[in-house]
Amino acid sequence: MYPLVFWIERMSLKCLHLFLCLCFISFGLTLLTVTASTGLGADTQLQRGQKLFKKCVHCHTYKRHQGHRIGPNLYGMFGRKAGAIPDYDYSEAWKDADFVWTNKTLDTYLMAPHKMIPNNRMPFDGLSRPDDRSALIVYLREILTQ
Repeated sequence: MYPLVFWIERMSLKCLHLFLCLCFISFGLTLLTVTASTGLGADTQLQRGQKLFKKCVHCHTYKRHQGHRIGPNLYGMFGRKAGAIPDYDYSEAWKDADFVWTNKTLDTYLMAPHKMIPNNRMPFDGLSRPDDRSALIVYLREILTQ
């Protein structure tokens, strides 16, 4: 009889240990989910966007009173018609563009620039990962309104 009681006590300790481990894992996953779905993860997305934007600054400026480089200054692009900065010499492809820059149009453009604007001169093949495009758009929204 005594070995059976000892075995039951050991099993219940193992079950308790397993239960506590599952509780901690569950709490950790819940915390991770809440962190990812709230603004707490926004810093990481901004940092990723900033890293991706380093490719853009070789050709584009982004502050209000900066001049153009090879590409136009991006300041104020959201809500503006594409190819519509008066003092920039756009290619015919950009002059014929008929859309306004929004998160959606920029996402589409960043995914496949030469499909959206055939024959444009911009040497950029696009960003295939949706999370990269999203991070870049979040970063652009942050810096282009300052």
